[in-house]
Amino acid sequence: MTDAVLLVLACVGSFAGCAPRLARSLHPALAIKLLVPASAIMTLAGWFVLAVSAFTWVGQQPEVAELGPWSPRALHVQTPIGRGPAIGALVVLAATGAWALPRVTRTIQALRAVRRAERELPTTAALVVLDTDIPDAFTTPGAGGRIVVTRGMMRRLSADERSALLAHERSHLGHRHSWWILIMDLTADANPLLTPTARAVRLTTERWADEDAAAELGDRPLVARALGRAALARSSYKAHAAAGTTAATGGDVPSRVQSLLHPPVFHLRRGLAVLASLLMLVSAGSVTVERQGEHLFESAGASSAHDRFGTHGTRLVSEHPHIPTSQPGGAVRP
Repeated sequence: MTDAVLLVLACVGSFAGCAPRLARSLHPALAIKLLVPASAIMTLAGWFVLAVSAFTWVGQQPEVAELGPWSPRALHVQTPIGRGPAIGALVVLAATGAWALPRVTRTIQALRAVRRAERELPTTAALVVLDTDIPDAFTTPGAGGRIVVTRGMMRRLSADERSALLAHERSHLGHRHSWWILIMDLTADANPLLTPTARAVRLTTERWADEDAAAELGDRPLVARALGRAALARSSYKAHAAAGTTAATGGDVPSRVQSLLHPPVFHLRRGLAVLASLLMLVSAGSVTVERQGEHLFESAGASSAHDRFGTHGTRLVSEHPHIPTSQPGGAVRP
């Protein structure tokens, strides 16, 4: 079981290291659809094997063993995971939980704040133009998400550039990019190793919307110009994107402009091979940990049952010597 635990943790670490590069090696739409679920799988697998490892030691404590049908002595003897690694796994779980809880809470609270603000918009139309000089444009989350653009942003763009900006935002709305980002942010909250991946996912959703806008308008330089001018207009207004919102000026704008003007070469086969290999290995390792962990506690449970039955049986014979007992050779003692 120890080897399987190490395999899973190695896969989780390897994925965290290569996921941002995988985001660049795949087409943006495919990258998001693969990396966000894969990140969730890796996080769940890492938490699971750490929990199993920690419980091999926690289960040996008499107070805990009383709650389950296993022998703490047998569990101590049979467990393949040493006391130090098991306690280490418990410490990692506790530290990660303490790190994640306030961040998940803040993300959820920020999302609720965005939803409340959305209900206060002056219209229920899909496109909302706010009468303010602050240059901004974004898409709100939710099943009824809407595109919000300010008059300040519209005045800074030409008619063609406004069309490019709105095409970009329509892509965000149509593909529910806000939810992909929200799921990835929550996953990164639960697994700090995936924080760079969460940043890469935000950038990649913007690249996805850029590509959709370029395909819709058939003019990549126009989309690049609109993106650059929108970013320059918004640079005078310093603000962070709210949880779950997507904005045309988000992410690394220079790299997005570069990708529009000089489309990158994607390495589909290599990226898929790396991702598939990691997912297969982490799945196999997790299944092995689950089966061996189950067998470990079943074996410790059988030892507990044997101990209880043996002690009870010996007491019965000593207290009731008239009970017939089997003797070697099949004879029955009267």
